[in-house]
Amino acid sequence: MIEEFAERAAQAGFTVHRDEIPELEGAEISYAAYALADTGSVVLLSSDEPRSRSLLAWTHVTVVREETIVAGLEELFERLGPDLPSSVAIVTGPSRSADIEQKLAVGVHGPGEVHVVIVA
Repeated sequence: MIEEFAERAAQAGFTVHRDEIPELEGAEISYAAYALADTGSVVLLSSDEPRSRSLLAWTHVTVVREETIVAGLEELFERLGPDLPSSVAIVTGPSRSADIEQKLAVGVHGPGEVHVVIVA
């Protein structure tokens, strides 16, 4: 499942690292509660991380522990249980938006450069 997550995260637009957090000027770092193997997404909980940390910086790094990688949404919500935090952010690559003419803009509603670090 770890390799599937890494592959899907790269496809989604994350730069994938193993074991070491890269030193990137101005980057904010968050620690994911979970990661979804089927989409390459990281899951950030408001009970663990301030939401602004993953939204305001141009470069965002998310650290994912191998044991928190789950297959998909069904397993995620089984693990979270009925008492959800006020916000569950599922991030799949850099922020993207398109205007009415379908011109893609990256980084409009969040980071334009995203990295994920998989640690044992």
